[in-house]
Amino acid sequence: MRLPDFLRLLFKGPTPKMMAAQLRQPSGMMAKKVGERMNAANRYLYEATWRALQLRDGMSVLEIGFGNGLFFPELAAKAKDLKLTGLDFSLAMMKEAKTRNTELVKHGTLALHFGSSDRMPFADASFDRVYCINVVYFWEDPATHLREVKRVLKPGGQFVAALRTKATMETMAFTRYGFTKYDQAEWEAVLRTNGFNTIHTERLQEPEIEFEGGHYTPESLVVTAG
Repeated sequence: MRLPDFLRLLFKGPTPKMMAAQLRQPSGMMAKKVGERMNAANRYLYEATWRALQLRDGMSVLEIGFGNGLFFPELAAKAKDLKLTGLDFSLAMMKEAKTRNTELVKHGTLALHFGSSDRMPFADASFDRVYCINVVYFWEDPATHLREVKRVLKPGGQFVAALRTKATMETMAFTRYGFTKYDQAEWEAVLRTNGFNTIHTERLQEPEIEFEGGHYTPESLVVTAG
C-alpha cells in the first residue's frame, strides 16, 4: 500500500474505491475487518440461500467466495454427511477460513481451495449444489464463470446466486467501482443466455444493516437455476 493511501486509511478510513477493492478480494491489513463486516451484512442472505438449496443427506455442495468461512459449521449441520467445498481467490480469507474450520477440514467434511470460479479446480459433475452470495457483481465476463458452474454441477444439480438488487446497490457509494449491478430480469437473462433455466426467484426485503457508517434496508434476490 502506498504511503498516502496508508495515511488516509489510518486517519479517515477507507475510500469507497478502497472498500470496493476489498470486497472483491480482501487483502492486507483490512482483510480481517472486511471479512467480519461481510459476515454481519450477509447473515440474512446466507439463511435464505440455505433454504433455497433444499439440502438432503449426503449432498456435495460448493460455495464460491466463502470469505472467512464463519458459516460453514452451520451449513454442515443442515443435513447428514454433507460434503462441503469452498473456493475463494483471497489468500487472506483462505487463511482465516482454515483457522476457523480446522475440525471440519480434519474430519473430511470441508475442503477449501484457492482459485477463481472461471477456472475451477474440480472435475466435471462434482456437485449437487453450487452457490454464491454477493459474488456475481465481480464477474467481468459472467459467461466464463457460469460455464464452469454448469461443468461442475451434476446432472439435475442446481446453482443458487444471492445478490442485492440494482436499486439497492446504487445507494452504496462503493458500488461505483468495479460492480456490475443487476435487477431481477437482467440476472435471469444472463442465466438463460448461458444455458440455465430459472427455476425460482425469491425477492427479499432484508432487515436494516449498517455498513461503513451507512444504514441500508436492502432488497435482495435469491435465484435458483439449473
